[in-house]
Amino acid sequence: MQIGSLIKYHRTKKELTQNQLAMGICSIPHLSKIENNSKEANSETIRLLLERLDVDLQDVEESERTIKKLQKQLLIHINYVEGEKADETFKELESHKEIIGFTDYIYLYEMYKLRYYLFKRDLEAAERQIKWLQAHRQNFSQHEQYLLSYFNAIALILRGKYGEADEKLSKLVQENAGLNFFEGELYYHLALVKGYMEQAGHAILYGKKALSFFTEQFNYMRILHVQMALAINYSQSKMYEEALENYEHLLRNTELLKQQDLLPQVLHNIGDLKHHMGDYASAMEMFKKSAALFPKNTENYLLCLYNLAVTEYKLDRMNDSKRDFTLLHEQACKMKMTSYQLYATFYLHLLADQQQKAMTFLENKVIPYTAKIDELKETHQTFSHILAEHYKREGKYEKAVQFIL
Repeated sequence: MQIGSLIKYHRTKKELTQNQLAMGICSIPHLSKIENNSKEANSETIRLLLERLDVDLQDVEESERTIKKLQKQLLIHINYVEGEKADETFKELESHKEIIGFTDYIYLYEMYKLRYYLFKRDLEAAERQIKWLQAHRQNFSQHEQYLLSYFNAIALILRGKYGEADEKLSKLVQENAGLNFFEGELYYHLALVKGYMEQAGHAILYGKKALSFFTEQFNYMRILHVQMALAINYSQSKMYEEALENYEHLLRNTELLKQQDLLPQVLHNIGDLKHHMGDYASAMEMFKKSAALFPKNTENYLLCLYNLAVTEYKLDRMNDSKRDFTLLHEQACKMKMTSYQLYATFYLHLLADQQQKAMTFLENKVIPYTAKIDELKETHQTFSHILAEHYKREGKYEKAVQFIL
């Protein structure tokens, strides 16, 4: 505790001069040195100064212990994805703001504030916090330097800057940074980044490391998140049996932990996996269950509806497919989601036996749109393949080559 700074804070708050505070207790030069934390005063002098300021030293010391405890609790709630408890703890921690600035926990407190903002996905507040921390970085311990680098990487992930995040996280792993409590989280975020960068092998490696840590900590929510990431990356690696095994665990655990928000995503991903395996009937059933659970005004619902309609199309369930593509188009228009409006329009042309119109629309509208957006790379390849196959069937091989990626 920087008791001198605390005394100066309360003196200025009460609008007292150094002379008024020091009178009958100590000299003004002595008080000045105490306030600058350059001289240790005896306990009796400190007691008298605080008494004149109406500050109870025992209360201050108790607050310091409480601050330490609350900071630890905040991290635990964030790591265990306990949103409401994290909110309550953060609010309680903020009520001690006056004292925190005079404790040894000031930089950790500011660091954990950043982690909380990232947990809440409040990127605007996080950006302000990062700037403050960068300005004080020269005062940080090595552990605090590591934390700032790690939290910065999480911010980069949330902004979609996966390459920069990968560089920071990989460096922390290589340096064997002493993050201890955060090690499982570090591996988890690195697995996420590797997955986003389509490095499925590395994503699986770090996902397994994270799973081992979270299992030892009985961190059930993070276990669910890692199992989801592993299943997706197994699927991308065409390790279908491993992917299915993880999804089976996920289904059991989401029901056991009553995580209804996660259930439609799990069902959708199983449908996507079954679709890749060519089991369209099973895929359709999973997409139906998922679509029934997703909130209707979300992009996840649109994606699920699109995949359901495409699967029905492949199963020659044309009436069902037409119904769902029509629904997709209507919902996409309401939400102003251009991509799904385009996809639905293309398939509705096909379903109306307007093959040439559909392919012209695909070439002039859909493919130019998907080519511009990195996130639609896989979709762009799918539609390009459809158009290339169309031109092959027509014997227009030079034209077909233009769309073979």
